[in-house]
Formats: sequence, C-alpha cells, structure tokens
Amino acid sequence: MEQKILNAFYNTILPQANSKDKVNIDGFLFDASFCLASQIENIKDESIPVIQIHNQERFDKALIQYTESMISFLEQYTELQKYDYVYFEGNIDAIIESAVFNVWFNATEEDFRNPEEFLERRSRFLTDSICREEYFKKHNSAVIEGKIPHHFEFLVDVWNPSGNETPYVFRSKICGEDGSMLSLPNIGFGLDGNKAYVYVIHQGRGKAELTSGEKKLNRVLYQTNRDVYDDYPDENIKDVSVSSIVALTLFTSFLQDISCDEMLVKGNFPIRNMAKMNNSRVPYEEFVRICNNTINKYYRNFGRLSYHFPELEIMSYPYEQDNSMHIHVPESFSIDQDDYIHQVYHSTKNHVDFKKK
Repeated sequence: MEQKILNAFYNTILPQANSKDKVNIDGFLFDASFCLASQIENIKDESIPVIQIHNQERFDKALIQYTESMISFLEQYTELQKYDYVYFEGNIDAIIESAVFNVWFNATEEDFRNPEEFLERRSRFLTDSICREEYFKKHNSAVIEGKIPHHFEFLVDVWNPSGNETPYVFRSKICGEDGSMLSLPNIGFGLDGNKAYVYVIHQGRGKAELTSGEKKLNRVLYQTNRDVYDDYPDENIKDVSVSSIVALTLFTSFLQDISCDEMLVKGNFPIRNMAKMNNSRVPYEEFVRICNNTINKYYRNFGRLSYHFPELEIMSYPYEQDNSMHIHVPESFSIDQDDYIHQVYHSTKNHVDFKKK
C-alpha cells in the first residue's frame, strides 16, 4: 500500500499536474497545476504553486499517513461513497490518486512552503476524536422569546472531501416554534489539538429562493445589526452576512465547550483560485480584484464577531505572523449584554453540553 501511494503521487499525479492538461483520475477531469521545487526549472508557468519539500522521508511518510487516513475516513462515513469522484465505486487505485491530488486544493501559500507540516495536520483533521464523537449529534439551544420565538439546532457533519476544503462541517439552523426552519451558513473546519482551523463559510441559498416562513426567520437574524456602530466607510463590519455572524457565534460556543483556545482562519488557496480563474470569463485583473474582495469580506466576518465579543481577541491578521488570521478563544465571554447576538450565545450555554474526550 505504501509504495502504491508514492507511485500514485510521483508517477501518476505529478506528471499530469505539471502539464497544461487537466488531471485525469478514472475518467474524471480535474483542473489543477502544481509541481515540486526540484522540477521548477522545467516549468514555464511561474504562477504554478510549488511544493517545497524539506525532508523527503518525512514528506513521504506524511503523504502515506494522510492517504491511509482518507481511505479509513471513506470507510467509516459510508454516506461519502455516493460521490463517484470520491469513492470511484471502490476502485482503490483511483481513491489513492484522488487523495494525493485533491489535498493540494486546500493548501495555502504557506502550506506549499511547509508541506510536511501541512500533510500531518490534514491527517489529524481526519482522525480527530472530538469530531468523531460529536458527529451528527443534534444539539438544541434554549428558546429566544420575542415576536417570533425561536431556537437553534446545530451539529458536526462530514461532507464531500474532494469538493470541500475540510472533512468536517459545522451545520446550524434557526427554528421557529411553529415548525419553520432556516439553514444558516455552513462552516468548514478541522481540529488539531486545541486549535480550530476555519477554512470556509458557505452562504447557501439567496433571499429570492427562501419560502415565506424562511424569510420571516431570516428577518429575525437582522436584529444582529441593531445598534452596531462602525465609522469606517470602507470594508466596514456591517458589510457582512448576519446569518454568518449568528452561525459563527454558535460555532464559537461549540469551540469553547470542547476547550479550543484558538481559531486559525485560512482564506487564500492558490490551486482553487487558479481553477476558478481558468473557468472565469472576466479579465485577469478583474478576477483578482473580485477574489481579493471576497477574501477580505470573509475575514471581516471575524472582525465583526470580535466586535460583539471583544474577549475574542484577534491576535494577528493574515500576513502579519503568517498567512492565517489568529484569534484567541476564551473559555467563556464575561460581558453580559442583552443585544440579540448575546442572546444567541447565551441560549447555547443554557442547553448545550459538549464534552471533550
């Protein structure tokens, strides 16, 4: 198995990733390019991400461990086997090729410079005991009274490991006491010890697609903006999705209860960006501008969260310490306010009990 994994990466995937053609895995085509630092002299495209291996033995070991962990992940969570381009009907050669290839979609610039550490961390994401323990356990908050009484439901789930940035996802929804409900944005994350790596906040459906009951619940969430003061005209903290802030509040409460004391927010993935650019019809400069605006707005979600909960301290911004946003997560929030977002937070503490194993 170990040699099969190394052969798949070095002899099957790398030659395709070095070319201008799409990578073919069992008939499925993927748009991605990367190379090893040792190959850079033969690569004409300087924009291709470069994997800079520092210790060959450690890199190979980490690649093998990650791939074996992914295979076990697919065996444990059988619902993922429905994805043809993930499970390939059990074709182990294709599963291995997919694992050693798709992991690089989730690497930042810094991860390409430190690939051994990156692969080891991704293995720990897959084998984390807390996520496995919390998998699909539904938790309910206390009811928040008001014009439309409601509560929140949330859980840890798995999702397509080839199409998404992380193996685990935090799902949440707002539920009216009349039986209506509205899904909140999904948060893709991975746990590594007492650190939570946050990779994405997926927004879900637009307002035009909501039913009348969902629209009522969506309007409830806009209480989050009440009395928010921001005197910065550019990149202001109001320019975020209120549903994302509510979902992040629920997620932060979850992190506190499993004793995570730091969030590392990832936001720039070269291979994903290249794939989007290759399929975009806008000029390159315009694409870069749109991409940067999207990333900046993503990070503003966490600035807004820190505005509501100042004890959630942003210790460093991207490219200050490294290319992640580092956020300190305290054991709890001592500030006791009665605004809506604090009601959301306190409703989770009244009813939810996560236990770290």
